[in-house]
Amino acid sequence: MKHGSIWAWGAPLVLLAACNPDVEQTSGTGTQPLNRGDVVNSRELVQPVVIGDSGPRFSACQWTGLVRAVSGNGVLDVRAAPFDEARQVGSLTNGDQIFVCGRSHDQRWFAIVYAASGELSGNCGVSSPISARRRYEGPCESGWVSSAFIQLRATN
Repeated sequence: MKHGSIWAWGAPLVLLAACNPDVEQTSGTGTQPLNRGDVVNSRELVQPVVIGDSGPRFSACQWTGLVRAVSGNGVLDVRAAPFDEARQVGSLTNGDQIFVCGRSHDQRWFAIVYAASGELSGNCGVSSPISARRRYEGPCESGWVSSAFIQLRATN
C-alpha cells in the first residue's frame, strides 16, 4: 500500500472523528469556560459592571482612565450595557477621571465606575482588593463607555 492511499483514507476518518459530539473538548488548561457576561435582560440591554475580576490580590478595578478626545459637545455617554442602543445612564466630559473595571469581549467598551465630581474617589470602593467577584452596587455611578475615548492608566 502506498503512502498516498493511506492519506486518502486516513484524513477523512480523522476529520469525521473531530466532528463527534461525544468527544470531550478541552483547551488543555485549567481555565474556566468563557463567561459572556451577566446580562440581566437582553431586551432592556442592561449589563451590570462587575468588579474583582482580577482576584483578591488586586484592586477591585485594575485600571484608572482619563476621558479624552471627545469632539463635538465634548460629552461621552455612559451606557447601561456595552451597546450603542443601550440606555444612557450618565455622561462624562474631557478630563474626567474614572475607574476601569473590565471590557467587552470585542474591547470596544469599558466597564467603569466614576464619581459625579469627575475625580477619582476612594469612596467608590474599587481601589482596594475585594474577596470575590461581584456586581458593583455603589455608592458611585457605573456603566459602559466607548474605549476609544479613554486613556488607560494602571493602578496595581
